[in-house]
Amino acid sequence: METNWKKESGFDTHRYDLTISMIESSKIRVEQQAKIEKISLVSFLNEDQRKPFANICRHLKGNDDNFYQNSNLHVTLFGFGPLENEIYEGIQKRVQQFSERKPVKNMNIRFDCVRPGAAYIGGRTLKPIHRISNGTVVAYGDVTQNRDFCNYTNKLTKFLLRDKKIKSKLGANFRRKFPAVWCTLGYYDRKDNFKIRSSLQKIFSQYSRLGGNAFNFKFPISEIALVKSKYKNLRYSKLIQKYPL
Repeated sequence: METNWKKESGFDTHRYDLTISMIESSKIRVEQQAKIEKISLVSFLNEDQRKPFANICRHLKGNDDNFYQNSNLHVTLFGFGPLENEIYEGIQKRVQQFSERKPVKNMNIRFDCVRPGAAYIGGRTLKPIHRISNGTVVAYGDVTQNRDFCNYTNKLTKFLLRDKKIKSKLGANFRRKFPAVWCTLGYYDRKDNFKIRSSLQKIFSQYSRLGGNAFNFKFPISEIALVKSKYKNLRYSKLIQKYPL
């Protein structure tokens, strides 16, 4: 089950009879090491919040030594892409103004499961491809468990687009790729695509429902950060500015 954007506005919850049996690692290997510097607004997980995911990643690494664990685990609010410095600075200023309004007193995010990242037809977000993973492993939390976070990002989107220069560059229909919470735990750093065998299937089955695990996968967010990075997984990211919530 996955909540996704409607074509026009708002979002719908869809149920997919989706079986993933093949991991396409060749494309994501290149994407994660892209050299185009981009700006992102994220919330980094702190050391305590990373611990339960580190245990999961150890299981994945033990199953396949080619699994690359992301070191800067984070939840993405927005990926803005490569833009002119003037627009970067405008976004930085608008986020600062929004943060000073204190639109939330406290905010939590909650993850429901760990699963293979889905691949989508033609880059569209409403139709995952049957049998194929995009090569990533993600922790996912649906809108129903993360309403405060989703409402916060929706309000921030509207605030950003009130600036005419930012709107002209991002587009009037700019919004988050998915109206949910996700954290990319890592990806398979392999040149070849491969089938999911029983040992890997057992790992994903074990973490298909995080609520029943010993760790509580509900985390408070105290700040967000605007960063630049040449890598999709934010390796060697450069901090632009932090914003307290």
